[in-house]
Amino acid sequence: MNQDQTPYLQARYGTSKPAIARWVTPALVLLLVGGTWLIWSANHFSKPEIHANFISFSTDSPTQMSMTYFVHVRSANKSHECTITASDYQANIVGQITDQIPPGANNFRRTVHIPTRAPAVSASIERCH
Repeated sequence: MNQDQTPYLQARYGTSKPAIARWVTPALVLLLVGGTWLIWSANHFSKPEIHANFISFSTDSPTQMSMTYFVHVRSANKSHECTITASDYQANIVGQITDQIPPGANNFRRTVHIPTRAPAVSASIERCH
């Protein structure tokens, strides 16, 4: 193609800069903003304020069950609480307590006794906050 016809053809057919130049800047901005948010959210939500792990349970009597669990808290200067439930063989909740976790340390091994209204066969940690 002739060099003197190039501006004429660009004006006539609407050719412009290569297509890559139009999307590079928005893609870099999106990558920077999205990547920053992704790193922040992964770091923030992978480290909860309180984390509880179920260890074991045992049935002490038809009206009581004991459960042992481990709690790790991020901020040891405030108290937390965990809701513990006991269930029967049909998964009905037959006992529930709220265990108060005092401030002072980051790691706790807790054993709680749950009074039940019927024989229980399992226990679980409902939530900790």
